[in-house]
Amino acid sequence: MSIGNAIKFMKNVDLDSSFRKSLYKLNGIMEFRKFQIAEDLEFSDAEFEDAFNHLHSECQFAEQADKLFHVKHLFELIICDTK
Repeated sequence: MSIGNAIKFMKNVDLDSSFRKSLYKLNGIMEFRKFQIAEDLEFSDAEFEDAFNHLHSECQFAEQADKLFHVKHLFELIICDTK
């Protein structure tokens, strides 16, 4: 698992509509973890938070931060069955 994978995941969500659509179909943490393995994008929840904080610190414009927060909210919706 790695922060790098979490960053790649966030960039894919933002830039790749087919990747994003695949995420919308997932139902819960177990399906998400299988998706991560299939996409070779394994990372922990803590690594996601670290990656989010890193990318957020690099945002220069509100629009960039808004997109990033959208990705974070999508992630939280997918894994909500564990919280």
